[in-house]
Amino acid sequence: MSQLDSIQPVLILGAGINGCCVARELVLNGVPVVLVEEADIATGATAKSSRLIHGGLRYLEYGDFRLVAESLHERERLLRLAPQFVKPLKLHIPVTRRFGGLIQSAFRFLRLSRFSFGRWLSAYLPSRSERGLMVVRIGLWFYDWIARSSLLPSHTMERVGEAGTPTVDANKFHWLCSYYDAQMLSPERFVIALLEDARKHAAEQGIEFRIYTHHGALFEENGVVVRRVSDGDAVHTFQPSTIINATGAWGDLTLDDMDVETERLLGGTKGSHFITPHPGLRQALGDGGIYAEAADGRLVFILPFGQSVLVGTTDERFEGSPGDAVASEAELEYLIGMTNDVVSGCHLTRADIKIHYSGVRPLPYVPSGRTGSIPRGHWIHTTTRNGIVIDTLIGGKLTTCRAFGEEVANLVMGRLNVSRIRDTRDRMVPGAEEFPADVQQWCHEVASQTGYDPMQVHAVFELQGTRCSEILTSSNERQSLPGTTIPVSLVDWTIRNEWVGSLGDLVERRLGLVLHPWLTWETITVLADRMCHSGLITEEEREQEISDCLLSLKRNYGVEVSTSTTEESAS
Repeated sequence: MSQLDSIQPVLILGAGINGCCVARELVLNGVPVVLVEEADIATGATAKSSRLIHGGLRYLEYGDFRLVAESLHERERLLRLAPQFVKPLKLHIPVTRRFGGLIQSAFRFLRLSRFSFGRWLSAYLPSRSERGLMVVRIGLWFYDWIARSSLLPSHTMERVGEAGTPTVDANKFHWLCSYYDAQMLSPERFVIALLEDARKHAAEQGIEFRIYTHHGALFEENGVVVRRVSDGDAVHTFQPSTIINATGAWGDLTLDDMDVETERLLGGTKGSHFITPHPGLRQALGDGGIYAEAADGRLVFILPFGQSVLVGTTDERFEGSPGDAVASEAELEYLIGMTNDVVSGCHLTRADIKIHYSGVRPLPYVPSGRTGSIPRGHWIHTTTRNGIVIDTLIGGKLTTCRAFGEEVANLVMGRLNVSRIRDTRDRMVPGAEEFPADVQQWCHEVASQTGYDPMQVHAVFELQGTRCSEILTSSNERQSLPGTTIPVSLVDWTIRNEWVGSLGDLVERRLGLVLHPWLTWETITVLADRMCHSGLITEEEREQEISDCLLSLKRNYGVEVSTSTTEESAS
């Protein structure tokens, strides 16, 4: 028996981006894993972010060169290893004057607030000063220098009104400093792909890898017991070799549930966003996004999101359960006002907001000060319970998820005396293999081979990348889900293969329908029917699944789906 055969599974609590990256790293190196999530995969901050893969331009102002360097290097990796999910995005920073913000930026860069002199000096500085052209260009020069990207161009400066630039208010802004980062439209799908990579390797190598969604795990007499959230029934009992608390902003609550005493570790801030199909705003953006400074000094993104626009984010301290975080009317009005201030002639109103969401960042606890100055890196806090080591993950973001997962896995494997035999630094994410240079042509070729419409193939490609071909050849059913170009055959395949536990899992995260305007009552009912057909739910459970799904859409995304009865009475 090998050393690995004698290792008890590592218990990972939380199936967000951090937990899933750690799981993948461990499984690829032969370490058995049990992954437990009380809700669904990628439910928390992973699904409620700005969906950017970025180096953290503003972190330069706080002198955090290490985080910026790590983020930029990981951005480069993701562009290479997950091109089906990560796309280059040109961002434009509107600038009003040449020299604003020099003193304030230098103050933050040198971290003078750490010293009594600095605190005295801060009382005499203006509370804010818009970042001028010189400050922005210095920051972008450092950004390019650290990145040394072979995939993305260096920054440029353009005059407002030049061809190919967003339509910002020319009476207020004179220049646009433009640079490249990247966008991940579906982090939920990215996480599923990481788990698929781990599952496939585990099956090939005979490594234990269990995923329990909608389950909880607690210490009991016989070890750790995994129980269903719905009825409390135990489904698995084992003695983990170590525990990774990757529950994000829930981290302190998770430790409380395990009766682990420690100082407060996390102090999350709430970030709210909205999505609007406003045609004038979408046209004003063109192919790029806007990264603008608000009147209060906060920074806001206005980003293309398919045929819609994604606007965010706020950064407010949040107390209580992260699951209770929703976008407030005050936050939405703030973001609307910011958008109207930047984009010329937009006239965006609350009625234009069709979708909104909010998530809590798993930041370290900092009791006071500006939320923007809270560190955005990642850390590991280690404690024990019943002789079992528990590592709580603090911080982390989409861009650096792989690096954080690698760091945590190295710590765990060192503790278990396991040598690393594989890494993910050059490992393709499933769906990136043989990625086509011309996606449209590739989709047409697959369509001719499989008998599907090219638009159906493209819809599957956006969710699955190059795995699309093998998925479509597994079924002869060609009809589309009502109101979409997604084949019903993909729905059935997803239910069978992607850890779907509820109708909401399908609508919100597996198919991403919640973030698009085509979601209808008929779409939801057909999805419920397919779940019944697969045996995942019974006919008796169908109505409750639909009701729970509609409630989640309304509460968490502000999305109201009219029932057939309502539609008939209105016609």
